[in-house]
Amino acid sequence: MYTKALWDKETRLVSGESGLFKGSAPVRLLFAAEKVLKVYNPTLQKEYASDIHFTHTPGSDLIFPVPGSGICGIEEQEIFPDPEKALYLPDPKANAIKGGPEGKVLLFDNNAFFAEHQILVDYRAVPGSVFPELPAPDPALLPRVRQKLAEGAPLSVTLIGDSISEGFNATKFVNTPPFAPPYIDIFAETLRKKSSSEITVQNAAIAGTGSRHAFDIEERWLTPPCDLLVIAYGMNELGGVPVKDYVANLCTIMEKKRALHSHTEFLLVTSMTRNPIWLGESAQRSLEFAQAVKSLAAPGCAVADLHALWSKVLEKKDFYDLTGNGVNHPNDYGHRLYSAVLANIFN
Repeated sequence: MYTKALWDKETRLVSGESGLFKGSAPVRLLFAAEKVLKVYNPTLQKEYASDIHFTHTPGSDLIFPVPGSGICGIEEQEIFPDPEKALYLPDPKANAIKGGPEGKVLLFDNNAFFAEHQILVDYRAVPGSVFPELPAPDPALLPRVRQKLAEGAPLSVTLIGDSISEGFNATKFVNTPPFAPPYIDIFAETLRKKSSSEITVQNAAIAGTGSRHAFDIEERWLTPPCDLLVIAYGMNELGGVPVKDYVANLCTIMEKKRALHSHTEFLLVTSMTRNPIWLGESAQRSLEFAQAVKSLAAPGCAVADLHALWSKVLEKKDFYDLTGNGVNHPNDYGHRLYSAVLANIFN
């Protein structure tokens, strides 16, 4: 399921697209649906029935909840919890985070809350649907990795990054059904299906960190050799780290690795955006970070531009359809978006 294509241009089938009902408001699909095939919540292990739990008009991109039907979702006001009842990190039961608009607090959960309240939808898009293009791969950028995959030679991958890369809010990470793995594991499994290579992954990502922190954990990524070093920072630096400092850190990481292991190639990952109503989020700043990363593409260094696909999806979808924690983590579908962009580099 997790390595399955997000959408198929030939059949127009869309699989496992997530959404969150807020009150009686509809979930908007990425594409107008000729037919909704399945609406379900794998965490709750429930499937919902058309006209009993939800309604959809063929040719529409909207799915409406049936009031009182018991279909999962939240009430609109739940997005802004009562501050007097709010629990904040580091409380393990944290249900809110500061930084909402007008001094409000926002719904937050680092466990399974969003997985328990979001739906997944399988459907067939209407003829003529325009599907987002994944960033086009450049075969010249990662020749050594491509050669290993073509030959079926063993391939070692190391990942450094923040909580998103560590796997936060993937259901496997929070130990809840359907136990969908984080994006790096989906990426590796996708490559295994394309190649006979034995692929090993060392996930050295650490929650709460930025690119500067990589130099504090060099024993996890610099000393051990690897064929591909995936670098996925940025989310925790949007709040105040200058873009030039961020880029300088990425360049230094690669320079130090090349000096010790000249054969290593690099895959830089641009970050998803934060909740647009959290901490005065600036879409422009997220874009500047992504553009800075893209400027580093060169022989031996490719860029997986997740930011571009994420932003394209958000032109139709609400942030709460994709989030795993309410503010800056992806849900299972979001991890699939990440893995799809990484895997497409090797198409």
